Amino acid sequence: MRRLFSSATCCFLAAGSCALAACSAQSAKPNDSAATAGSGNTVGCRATDADVYAPGIAKPGAAGNFEFTLLSSTPAPPALNDNRFVVQVSDADGNAVDGHLSVALDMPEHGHSSPTQPTISFDGEQNAFVLEPMRLFMVGLWRFTFDFETSVGSASLADSAVFEFCVD
Repeated sequence: MRRLFSSATCCFLAAGSCALAACSAQSAKPNDSAATAGSGNTVGCRATDADVYAPGIAKPGAAGNFEFTLLSSTPAPPALNDNRFVVQVSDADGNAVDGHLSVALDMPEHGHSSPTQPTISFDGEQNAFVLEPMRLFMVGLWRFTFDFETSVGSASLADSAVFEFCVD
């Protein structure tokens, strides 16, 4: 019985180690500038995997109705732990618009999201949404999917945009 218990414990520990390694690393490529662990796996992500952060980075919405601009990130660029984003949504004429903004924070290579959903408020002086805390609890590639809805006259318009940043 003791032998069976010992064997089962070893298998459990080996499986747990493999699962943890799968969630925290990716294979390194030749001539890659990402940091590597002793196993030859990259830690974090390569800069080529993500958007390059700069204040005012903008993306057109997938439906073409709006443009999404990340006016600022504190800290800049986005970093480990709590962040504050200021996001502006603009119409085709470049005018900032109010409406309902939501965000999904996830790590696409790890298959999990942030445990905390940020509070989102609209700042009328900046004509932008303030999102905090944007909790980035691990190094790696983070995806920010913004969904926006508003009413224009009697019509409802929606759009979305995706930003991806390496956090290390």
